[in-house]
Amino acid sequence: MTLCEKYTPFTLNGIVGNNAARDKLVQFGIDAIGGKKARPIMIYGPPGTGKTTAAHAVAYSNGLELVELNASDYRDSETLRKKILPLGTTRGLFSKRSLILFDEIDELSRLDSAGSDRVILQLMRESRHPIIVIANDYWSRKVGFLRDAVEKVEFKRPDSGEIMALLEKIIASEHKNVPNGILVEIAKRSNGDIRGAINDLEMMIDAEPGLLECLGIRDRKAEIFRVLDKIFLSSNFDIARNALNSSDVELDMMLNWIGQNIPNKYLSKMPVYEAYDSLSKASMFSEKASRGSYYGYLRYASVLMSSGVSLASNGNVSLLTQYTFPSRISRMSKTKKSREALNRMALKLTSELHANKKTIINEHLPVLNAMINKAIEQYGAEAVQEFMERLYKLDKEEVAVIASYSRFSS
Repeated sequence: MTLCEKYTPFTLNGIVGNNAARDKLVQFGIDAIGGKKARPIMIYGPPGTGKTTAAHAVAYSNGLELVELNASDYRDSETLRKKILPLGTTRGLFSKRSLILFDEIDELSRLDSAGSDRVILQLMRESRHPIIVIANDYWSRKVGFLRDAVEKVEFKRPDSGEIMALLEKIIASEHKNVPNGILVEIAKRSNGDIRGAINDLEMMIDAEPGLLECLGIRDRKAEIFRVLDKIFLSSNFDIARNALNSSDVELDMMLNWIGQNIPNKYLSKMPVYEAYDSLSKASMFSEKASRGSYYGYLRYASVLMSSGVSLASNGNVSLLTQYTFPSRISRMSKTKKSREALNRMALKLTSELHANKKTIINEHLPVLNAMINKAIEQYGAEAVQEFMERLYKLDKEEVAVIASYSRFSS
């Protein structure tokens, strides 16, 4: 168990700093268990400041059953309608009241934004249970539809003194001896990131003082390069794992960066082979987590893509080669317009073909591609476009997407 997991507070009294926000959440909990219709709350602020921990503490402190939904749980309005609307009236286990928590609300898929927004607002109006949503930026356009429906609670970065006090408590509880100067440096370099400071502390327990220089200052713009350095240059299980765990970068994004740069940094064949072997297993666990909505698999993905890749090194590492941007992300960016048209097209065809979007894209589209291209050869593009528009309501861009599908589907 990591120190972050071990010292996660279960009550709001354990939250570092943010006293005004904590007081609002205490009153919110009192209203919830008192049966008062509490206005939904949006907790917002920088990563690592304790937003999700505070929401969990509200549930635990007030005996509420936590119903937690993540960004991947609400990808479109139909999924939302089936999953969350019943939650508003359903009693929890043993007839307990529930606390409905939307984490990463600003990561809500925008493919069907209007429909999704309406479903969430409907739940907020009709729910018998208190609701908390969590976002990084209250002023983001992605959460603009919520501003009139929620009470805002801002979490700010704690100052270095507050983080220093927390680190001292952890060290005392662990009966470890870490020089006071190192604690001061960790608190100063944390840039208000509580989770990151605790992870840095764990790296420094029983470590040489010189390792402190490897921690660096938590500059968000350099976060990806910082993690990559720890993975490719450290060859240390704990350093690589903690660097990834303390990062705010999504695992899928990090997986692409690592995969792109393995052959750039490792100069021998065997380390490259072993690193990609670990990365492929990480990808497998990540996919399992996404498909099965069991996010415990992500801890295995995290270890494999960080420590697994790091331990593959035999020391023959390039220190001069610069990191390159993942080609897959560049490719996805270039085909974004086509993929959006693809999703719109698949959505239109769901009722006509009696299949979901995924089945249409994976199974029906190759057949439609062959049929349309053959028809264009025989009857011309204008006649095919007119036919597809009349029969399936597909516009010119969507027909073009089907016709050129094989060029970007991979």
